[in-house]
Amino acid sequence: MSESKTNNFTVTDFEHAKIRVEQGWLQGYTEEVPNGTLKIFKGIPYAAPPVGNLRFRRPQNPGRWRGIRRATQYSAAAVQHVQEFGDKKANVHGVPQMLAPSQYEEDCLYLNVWSPAKTQEDKLPVFIWVHGGGMIAGSGVAVVCAGEGLGGRKDVIVVTLNYRLGLFGFFAHPELAEEGGGTCGNYGLYDIRKACLWVKENIAAFGGDPNNITVAGQSGGARATGSLLVSPLMNGIVQHISVESGAITFGGACPITRQEVEAACQELMDYVGASGIEDLRKMDAWDLFDAYEKVVPTGALGNIRFCIDGEFLPENYYERITAGKINDFDVMIGSCAQEWLVRRGKGLPLEEYHKHLRTAFPDAYEQMRQWYPATNEIEAEKACSTIASDMMAISSLYVAKMCHRKGKKAYVWIMNKENETKKGHDLGCPHCAEMPYVFGRVDSGERDPFFHYHWVGADYDFMELIQDYWYHFAKNGDPNSEGRPVWKNYTEDFDVCILGNDTHMLPKEEQARYRYLFDRISAKGSDTRMVGSVVGLPAID
Repeated sequence: MSESKTNNFTVTDFEHAKIRVEQGWLQGYTEEVPNGTLKIFKGIPYAAPPVGNLRFRRPQNPGRWRGIRRATQYSAAAVQHVQEFGDKKANVHGVPQMLAPSQYEEDCLYLNVWSPAKTQEDKLPVFIWVHGGGMIAGSGVAVVCAGEGLGGRKDVIVVTLNYRLGLFGFFAHPELAEEGGGTCGNYGLYDIRKACLWVKENIAAFGGDPNNITVAGQSGGARATGSLLVSPLMNGIVQHISVESGAITFGGACPITRQEVEAACQELMDYVGASGIEDLRKMDAWDLFDAYEKVVPTGALGNIRFCIDGEFLPENYYERITAGKINDFDVMIGSCAQEWLVRRGKGLPLEEYHKHLRTAFPDAYEQMRQWYPATNEIEAEKACSTIASDMMAISSLYVAKMCHRKGKKAYVWIMNKENETKKGHDLGCPHCAEMPYVFGRVDSGERDPFFHYHWVGADYDFMELIQDYWYHFAKNGDPNSEGRPVWKNYTEDFDVCILGNDTHMLPKEEQARYRYLFDRISAKGSDTRMVGSVVGLPAID
């Protein structure tokens, strides 16, 4: 882009992170990174502020602006519960944030872009990240998902975004259904779709390929990303999805009915004395949120959450996946070896462990003892966590199986990489442990900002491996590249890539336990509740 004059100001070239999108000109900034110069743009509105009359409505187009909009600071994140630990801020799940407590607002529909493109004609693959937090917490500006650690090492454009959470993202009511032509709810999912559309329409200006977009998400973001796989409204918008650390076909992790959400929302309306939706739209956002926290269970599986709305989600995940009603996406899906932390290092008495095994697996007790051995209380706790986590992994296997039957590619992973110094997580590879490696969060210092342990040589090597896999999946819909362990596309043979210091495909002799668990869960049907209850274990504390 050559230098030119418009509206009495100078427009410089792409090299200096000044570009034009549909709404107007953006001024970002540049940063020197291992693979060259990274162009960074923060706080870009992808939709109109969802406030006032737009509260509890689908996202609307963002407005245009005059002049050059500075895109150098993060925007506010969605309204949520924020905790303070001294001078550190974290969401309700303890994930560190880059924002002050005052920077959580209803006006939150913004995204951030990290582009290593050298020219606007590069057509780099695009990696959109949907943050986790149970759909009640988190943001696209969390420490753990800043884009410079991935976009600064690989030729991929990284996009992170905020979407409406909890009450504001998933409120449903018959009055809203009348406004919405018979459907309502899932506004947070519509936000994600809107962000994907914005990226498709504008990413070429950042040097990206609008026809090569991957959407990835972890935990609650995995549930959201999983919804994209089965939503008829997402066909043709993106090409690949990565579902990370989130079971999407278990009953407890699946959307509930709209009627269930509406009942909970009516209870909230009664509590605040609202006669209708317009009363709620006039209330201060934080006053309404405070009432929400008092009246409605707000856990990750609470009753104001994503639902079967009849349009974005016409049916349950499980039903649509089983029926083969899935979009034409390449899929990468997986979880960590100890997703389900039981007592967080307190240990589990051996006699209690064996009691769990006998109760939960009376038909295979001796076999389970061999598959999941334990000689002390810490090993027993880790074994319980591994059992529950392996059962969660069955969700990934089921999705991959259905994709394969439809002739679509699916790559399944289980990560068992433990930090080499084992500081903070002696129990193994916990929930979302892949994130620091995917995002290369080693540049901020010796200690990892998410799990608080030291990195050594093998951790850096593993980061290079993971980033290669994720980058090539974003680029080609296939994680494989020359010089890396082969990752087989899923067939009917429990093809799972075990990601660790010795990355390999799951050996035939180790497939038996997954086959047993797969058959067990299949026999119980799609309404299998939280995995911990199936195994007879306490829930995550």
